[in-house]
Amino acid sequence: MGYDPTEHFSKLYYKASAMIDMYTRHCYSYCDFEDDIDIRKDAVKKAIALQIAYMDETGIDTAEDRQHLANISIGRTSVSYGGTDKKGINFTPYGLTLDALNLLNSVGFGYSGVAYDR
Repeated sequence: MGYDPTEHFSKLYYKASAMIDMYTRHCYSYCDFEDDIDIRKDAVKKAIALQIAYMDETGIDTAEDRQHLANISIGRTSVSYGGTDKKGINFTPYGLTLDALNLLNSVGFGYSGVAYDR
């Protein structure tokens, strides 16, 4: 998928998979992954890869780490939330990176409404 291999792949894969399983409400515990439509399978695979890359680059590998984040630097980019007032900062559920979350949402995961048609 274009990502560099990492020494800690097994650990990161386990954590990324667990985060995505929680977000998808363990969909593939009761549905066969191979029987799902290709676009959803691709989104899940890419979301896991993005989550692993994010955790490897930032060192943030739990939801708690992400919520206690005060500032972060990646390369020449630095983000500081300043102080302890985190109102207005939207943390993604389960510690997922926003890119992984957007991929999963784009194929219907995270939707909890009821379809109603008259």
